Amino acid sequence: MHINRAGRHRRGGTGADDWQNQKMTTAGPERAPRRTGSLQPVELAQAAVIAALCAAIAIISVVVPFAAGLSLLGTVPMGLLAYRYRLRVLIAATVAGGLIAFLIAGMGGFMTVVNCAYIGGLTGIVKRRGRGTTTVIASALVAGALFGAATVVALAILSRLRNLIFESVTANVSGTAAILARIPGMEGAAERLKQDFVTALDYWPYLFFAAGVFSILWVSLLGWWALSRVMARLLGVPDVHKLESSTDDGPVAPVPLQLKDVRFRYPKADDDALGPLSMAVRPGEHLAVTGANGSGKTTLMLVLSGREPTAGTVERPGAVGLGKLGGTAVVMQHPESQVLGTRVADDVVWGLPPGTATDVGQLLSEVGLDGMGERDTGGLSGGELQRLAVAAALAREPSLLIADEVTSMVDQDGREALMSVLSGLTRRHRTSLVHITHYNDEADAADRTVNLTGNGAAADTEAGGEMVETADAPTATIHAVDGRRGAPVLELNGVCHEYGSGTPWAKTALSDIDFAVHEGDGVLIHGLNGSGKSTLAWIMAGLTVPTAGSCLLDGAPVSDQIGAVAISFQAARLQLMRSHVALEIASSAGFSKYDQAKVTAALNTVGLEPTLAARRVDELSGGQMRRVVLAGLLARSPRALILDEPLAGLDAASQRGLLRLLTDLRRRNGLTLVVISHDFAGLEELCPRTLHLQGGVLAAAPTATGGMS
Repeated sequence: MHINRAGRHRRGGTGADDWQNQKMTTAGPERAPRRTGSLQPVELAQAAVIAALCAAIAIISVVVPFAAGLSLLGTVPMGLLAYRYRLRVLIAATVAGGLIAFLIAGMGGFMTVVNCAYIGGLTGIVKRRGRGTTTVIASALVAGALFGAATVVALAILSRLRNLIFESVTANVSGTAAILARIPGMEGAAERLKQDFVTALDYWPYLFFAAGVFSILWVSLLGWWALSRVMARLLGVPDVHKLESSTDDGPVAPVPLQLKDVRFRYPKADDDALGPLSMAVRPGEHLAVTGANGSGKTTLMLVLSGREPTAGTVERPGAVGLGKLGGTAVVMQHPESQVLGTRVADDVVWGLPPGTATDVGQLLSEVGLDGMGERDTGGLSGGELQRLAVAAALAREPSLLIADEVTSMVDQDGREALMSVLSGLTRRHRTSLVHITHYNDEADAADRTVNLTGNGAAADTEAGGEMVETADAPTATIHAVDGRRGAPVLELNGVCHEYGSGTPWAKTALSDIDFAVHEGDGVLIHGLNGSGKSTLAWIMAGLTVPTAGSCLLDGAPVSDQIGAVAISFQAARLQLMRSHVALEIASSAGFSKYDQAKVTAALNTVGLEPTLAARRVDELSGGQMRRVVLAGLLARSPRALILDEPLAGLDAASQRGLLRLLTDLRRRNGLTLVVISHDFAGLEELCPRTLHLQGGVLAAAPTATGGMS
C-alpha cells in the first residue's frame, strides 16, 4: 500500500485535534494515544463527565438507605478512564468528583469517590500495561502499607479520635462476646475474646497497620476480580466507526484530495467495506455522496477525515488537520454527541487554540441561531443542535467540511434551514463540502454527485441512483380511510405533561391530548422538533406517567403494564443491548437463546435470513439493526407497537422493504401501530390515519365537526 501524504509526520494530538475527536465521536473503550503535557480538551471533557457520573453514584450510595453497594458501580467508569487516558486525567476526575460528593454528601461521599478511583484506577492501569494478579497484589501491598502507616500516624496525633475509635470497637467486641456467652459451652471463648482484644489494644499501631494492609489488599483483589471481567466485556465491543485523533505534522492542506483504488476493510472482517474507489474532492466544491445502506458511505467519511486505508493511494497536498484551523471538520448525524458546552456560545469555541479570534455572533447568525449565544444547549431542538454543530465546525475555518446525514433526524423545516446553510457554505467560505445523504433534493443541490454502489465503488452521476423522495406532511384525519375500526387499545384522555414541575425550569411538553388508537389501527403522528412527539410516545408505552390526565391500555393505566406496548427508539443501535443477534432477540422476547426455532421464526417475521442469528450486532447495517429490534419486539406479541422515526437513516430500498413488512403485519396480523416520523413518502397505506402535534397540542382536523377522535 502506498499512501502519499506530503509533509506529514506522526505525532500526538493537539487541543484542536482533540476537540474534533471528542465533539464528533462517541467515546469507545479503545485506548487513546498517550500524551504529555497539560490536559487536552478531550481529556478535560472525559474527566468532567466521569467525575459527574461517579459523584452522582457516590451521593446516591451514601444518601439512600441500604444503597451502599451501588458505590461499586462507580469503579467501572473510573476503570475505563484509567485504561484509556493518563493518570493525571484520573486524578482530575477524582478531585472534581470528590469535591462534588463532599459538598453534597460529606466525607462519606468523598471517600466513596476516592475508593472508586483507587479500585478502578488500579484495574485500568494494570489492564493497560498488560499485567495481571501479581501486579495487583504488589500494588495493593504498597498502597495498604501507605494507608496503614497514615492511619497509625493520624491516630497517634489525634488522641481523642483514637479513644473514640477504641471505645466503638470495644463496644462491638463486647457485644459479640455477650452473644457467644449465651451459647452453651462458649462462655470461655467469649471471655478469651475480650481478654485478647484488650491485649491487642496495647499494640494498636501494629493492629491498625495490619488492618489497613489487609483491607486494601482484600478490596483490591475483589475489585480486580470483578471489574477486570466487566472491562474485558466492554473492551471487546468494537468501535470501528470512531474518528481517530489527528496525529498529522506539517502544513495543514486537506484539499485537493485524490483517492486512487482505495480499499478499506475493518479488523476481523471478511470483506472490504469500501472500494475499490477512485474519486476526487476539489477546492471549493459541493460534493454529494449517495448510496444504499452498507455501500461504504460512513467508511468513506473516515478515510476522508484521515483513517488509513488498507490499500490504495490517498493524495493530499498537506496534512488532514482533523479539527485544526484550516483543516478538516466533520458534522455527524446525532448532534448530541458533538455538543459539549452548556452554553451555545461556549460550544462554538470549545477546543479552539488559545488566542483564536472568533466572531461567535456572526457564525450563529449565519446558521440561523442569531441571538442565541446565551441559550442553554440542553434546551435546543434537534435542528438547532445540528446548526450549532455546523457553527462549531465553521469556527475552525475548515478547508474540508464533511456532513454525514445531518438532516436524517430533523423535521422538514429544520431540514430546509440546514440545507440553506450547507448549500451556501462553498460560496461564503473557502470550504469544500462533502455531504453524505439519502435524499434526492439534497443531492440535487450539490455541484456533483458520487454514488457508491454495493461493492463500495463509485461513479460520478447527476442523479446518484435511487434516492429517498421527500413528501409533504399529510392532512390530519379522524378515522382510518380503509374503514378499520376495532376495539380501543390505547385511550388518551386529557393527557398533559410538564417537565421540572414545581421548579423555575418547568416546561410544558403536552396539553389536553385526547385520542384513541383502535385494534389494527395505523396512526401517523408528526410535528416539528420539540412539539412533544417523543414525550407522547413514552407516555403511550408506559415509560412516563403524565402529570395530568390518563393513558389507558385496554381500560387500565398503561404505566402499570410496561412491556405490553412495545416501542422502537430513533437510534436502533442504542436499543440493541446484546452482542449477537440471537441473544438480542431472545433477551428482548423473553425466551431462551438456545431455542433456535423461535429465533428463526422471529427473524423470518421481519424478513431476515436465519443465518443472521450468529452475527455480531455491530456487523449489521442500519436497516438490519432496525429489523432485529422489531424482531425482538414482535416476538413478545405486544398489544401495540410504537415506532419513533423508523425510516431515519435508511436508503430508499430499505425504507420500502420496512414499510411493506409493517403494512403486511398490520393487515394480516391486525398489528396496532403508531408511527412517529418526519419522512412521509410511502406511509399512506401503513398509516391511513394522521395526527398532527403542534406546540404540545393536537392540531384540529379539517372536518365539519372540527374535532379529533
